[in-house]
Amino acid sequence: MNESHKGHNIIVSTAPVPATRQWEPRIKVIWSEDGKGRLIKLTDKRRFRVRQKAEIEGLTFAKKWIDDGKPDLSPVVEIERAGTTVSLSKC
Repeated sequence: MNESHKGHNIIVSTAPVPATRQWEPRIKVIWSEDGKGRLIKLTDKRRFRVRQKAEIEGLTFAKKWIDDGKPDLSPVVEIERAGTTVSLSKC
């Protein structure tokens, strides 16, 4: 799933988590800043039973990260979201 948001290209794919029979979103955000191309991989540790739900939630996660001003995610930042804790890591 690909989408643009506020000048950022968001690419979301999914990966199966075999032990749980669930799906994990894999998120990349690409944008230009100060004349340089930037890329970051975001990690949303939540798991979803339905692949499409993982894609949609990954897209929502990336948009929120952009809307929040692209906070530094290194090495790990935990945020509260709808009563659950979500961990983000910078690759």
